[in-house]
Amino acid sequence: MNDLTLNHAQALIATALQTGAEHGWLVSAAVIDRHGNLIAFARQDGSTLASGLSAQAKAWTSAAIGASTSDLQPLTAPGQPIHGLPYAAGPNRPITPVPGGIPIHATDGTLLGGIGIGGAPAPGDDHLVAESVVTGHGSSSGDRG
Repeated sequence: MNDLTLNHAQALIATALQTGAEHGWLVSAAVIDRHGNLIAFARQDGSTLASGLSAQAKAWTSAAIGASTSDLQPLTAPGQPIHGLPYAAGPNRPITPVPGGIPIHATDGTLLGGIGIGGAPAPGDDHLVAESVVTGHGSSSGDRG
């Protein structure tokens, strides 16, 4: 797979929502391609507005940087090497180094985009859902890229 298709993005979203629901969490999930375009988004009934915004920001960050937002978090803390990263893209870019965003790669390692999850009780829980989806350990099966 060389591109992130709508069908693939929707399958990732469905798996994320199902995985969140199995934990009793109301989550939002977003998939963004490597060009920064939103491919698919869903917000479970009862989840917060903030969860949708954070899911999209985390997905955008993972797609833009090509790294897990969980890995970026400690590097952007005060005094760390890329402390200013969240501000580097300007005021209207959602670089968000909060756990819950994971890059999506093709089988050959090419960056295809990112998935972001928001709304679980803690950012680490958002990361757990995103990671399980991208690694294929979520509730649904299918090509994870």
